Amino acid sequence: MATVQQPVDNWVTGSDSYQTTLVTILSGQNLPEKKPLGVVSASGKVVAWDPAGDDGREVAVYITAYAVDATGGDQQAQVIKTGTFNPEQVAWPVGTTDAQKLGAFVGTPISLQLPV
Repeated sequence: MATVQQPVDNWVTGSDSYQTTLVTILSGQNLPEKKPLGVVSASGKVVAWDPAGDDGREVAVYITAYAVDATGGDQQAQVIKTGTFNPEQVAWPVGTTDAQKLGAFVGTPISLQLPV
C-alpha cells in the first residue's frame, strides 16, 4: 500500500500564535486569502494594501484570513492581526518590490520569515 504525502503547510513560520480581529472591508473589493491590508484613515475601513497610497492604505497592518468578496457592499470579516508568516505565501499586489515586501509590516505585530 502506497503512502500518501500530505502537503506541508508552512504559512505560519514563527513560534508565536496568530490572532484575528473583526473589521469592515470597504465595498468594491474581492480579496484573496493572505492579502495584505491597510486601513483608510478617513473611514477606518479596511482595503487592499497599496504601497503607493496616501490615505492610510500604504501601511500594511492586517492580512486576510480567508477570501472576502465585498464587491456588493461593505463586509465584516475576520483578519489576521498578529503572527509570523511565510512571505512567499502572501498575496502581494502585482509589481510589489522586494524592498516594499521587507517594509510592509514594520512596526506592526505581524512578522514575515521564511520557513527554517
